[in-house]
Amino acid sequence: MMTKKIRGVLVPLVTPFRQEDLDIDAFKTNIERLNHTGLSGYVVIGSTGESVYLNAIEKEKILAAAREAVAPDKILMIGTGQESTKAAIELTSLAAKHGADCVLAVTPAFFKGQMTSDALYGHYSRIADQSPIPLLLYNVPQFTGLNMGAAVVSRLAQHPNIHGVKDSSGDIAQLTEIVRLTPQDFVVLVGSNLVFYPALCVGASGGILATANVVPEIPVRIFDCFIQGNHQEALKLQRVLNPLAVMVTAVYGVGGLKLAMNAMGFQGGEVRSPLTIPENAREELGAELEKLRPFLMEQSV
Repeated sequence: MMTKKIRGVLVPLVTPFRQEDLDIDAFKTNIERLNHTGLSGYVVIGSTGESVYLNAIEKEKILAAAREAVAPDKILMIGTGQESTKAAIELTSLAAKHGADCVLAVTPAFFKGQMTSDALYGHYSRIADQSPIPLLLYNVPQFTGLNMGAAVVSRLAQHPNIHGVKDSSGDIAQLTEIVRLTPQDFVVLVGSNLVFYPALCVGASGGILATANVVPEIPVRIFDCFIQGNHQEALKLQRVLNPLAVMVTAVYGVGGLKLAMNAMGFQGGEVRSPLTIPENAREELGAELEKLRPFLMEQSV
């Protein structure tokens, strides 16, 4: 059972590299700074953390470092999705061993033609059966080429150890159906920065948002305004955040996100090849961040 309520804004942490090697010190420094924000928690070794480029030894090092650095009141969620059910079960057990509160498992998609509703149901049910901590589903069709629809999610939501879902499709209609078809205590998190406020309006519990690596104050404020009923301010901040969100996700990806982090005093570090840092984007990102600084100052007052 979850002892911490999953709601609000969680940050999918980047994994800093230095000359292709893990930079654990930078990783922990980022967490220690983010501990002092209004973020609800962290997602470690997820898509934004370049998990597909990490080996098993590196993943365990990151798990240990995260548990050491994350504040006790923050949620620690670990990405444990793997292509095989067996591998996902093993990594989920390792996450539990290192003190994770819950895990997030992306859909297996290499053999996407065979990933029927029944196949996905069997995969996630077996992980949940053997996991000592709660499991959340992860749907990110723009990376996997496979969409896990509301019907599959609602079927899996009946499992007592499947606690929620992160849906990064950006499809508000699908998200609305997931909320409608799942139990009231099932956690629905949105992974698309661009539709965070609309997702809250249709019943999402919160978001796992890449922009929180750079300007955590703004998505946190969007959530707080929504909870307080200040919809005008929440919508304004959503519109303010969207240009940066597009740049650090769809346009420049993780490399652009790390550039933006560096500009804001975080330690984004390098990416792992074949990803690259888009140095030509430095000026454009800097200009957009300058537009956001007044909104960051408002939060510090």
